[in-house]
Amino acid sequence: MAYRTTDQGEEAARNQASGSAAGKSYQDATGERIEDTLDIDRWDPANRMAEQFERLQDEIVEAQVREMEARRDIREQAFPLLERREGAPRQAGVHEIELGELRAVQQHLHFSGHVQAVDGASVVHHTLPMTIFQTAIALATYLGDNGTWGHRVFQKDVKVSGKTPLDRTLALLAQRKATEDAEEAGVSDMLRRGLMANAELAVMARKAEAPWRMGHGHPLPKELLTGAGMPELIELSIPLFRELLLQHKRFVYVPRGSNDRLLQTIGGALLPLEYAIIDDLDAYMHGVITQGHYGTGRFQKAKQMLEEFQADASGKLVAGVFRVSPHSSSQIFYAHADHASEAAIVAMADAVLIEARGYPMLLDLASSICREMFPSDAIFKPAAAVMTQYGQ
Repeated sequence: MAYRTTDQGEEAARNQASGSAAGKSYQDATGERIEDTLDIDRWDPANRMAEQFERLQDEIVEAQVREMEARRDIREQAFPLLERREGAPRQAGVHEIELGELRAVQQHLHFSGHVQAVDGASVVHHTLPMTIFQTAIALATYLGDNGTWGHRVFQKDVKVSGKTPLDRTLALLAQRKATEDAEEAGVSDMLRRGLMANAELAVMARKAEAPWRMGHGHPLPKELLTGAGMPELIELSIPLFRELLLQHKRFVYVPRGSNDRLLQTIGGALLPLEYAIIDDLDAYMHGVITQGHYGTGRFQKAKQMLEEFQADASGKLVAGVFRVSPHSSSQIFYAHADHASEAAIVAMADAVLIEARGYPMLLDLASSICREMFPSDAIFKPAAAVMTQYGQ
């Protein structure tokens, strides 16, 4: 079970022609022709939409039956392959945990301050003379706030020239448009995310002191693996990757939502209090690094650092899914292969505290602290006041 497929170009062409990412025709997927869907004369007025309740109910029941059949097939056919397939990571497969074990983990780790969570927030404020970027990071345990850090970057527009005010205005507008179109110009949105990801990683690796560290998102964000147009970002991130992911090892990352359909599908077949260790991140790293647009000069040194890290990390980082409640969806997690089961249990023990959501509460706490200490209007209001003072 891998994260890439063969003949991707041919498959993409087929999918594009069929109008569906799954390669099915529109009619196969929806049960009606696209011409019928777009025929406005077949649509119902608002006062007749309620009459479609029966159809809605039938569609839901039919979808639930299909889901139950798919879940049964995945459990019977796919689950046994997770641990038996060639190249499977250590501890691969589906595992169960008792609720009493999760409570014990809560008492010994979470409520004793032995798990720290890190989350960040990034806010952008656009003004006429400059753009202000605020990045904030919070480190939290159930014993309280362990630290908050914030930084602002001021991106100033390059001075424009022109003989008349109209010329200068047109030059400024053209410059803004060029900045919007060019990914490498100034602080792009990808670079902004990369700065926050690097700051979160630094706090996880060098500020956190608890045995277990919890982060949100992916442990190897694409923004850091590609540098978001800056080789320096790669060079500064690789040592942090090594410290946290390869040396400390006791970490777990849980993203808030993911588009990884493979992991989501397997997670959807889990029962409450089950977790699965599925695959390593080798294919993911290979795909990002080989498809990355690395330039010449300093980028080549950064790419060499990436490739050396990729070789050292091969087989050591894994992905999995867990589910804590019949009322919540499954969650994806990432961990070190040596501690993957422990990481899943640490995340599950925290997630079971919010049964309806099934997501680690400590990460939500870190997020709340971050947004409370660094609210978005902390930029907007002072900036507006200064501009009002100077007649802007």
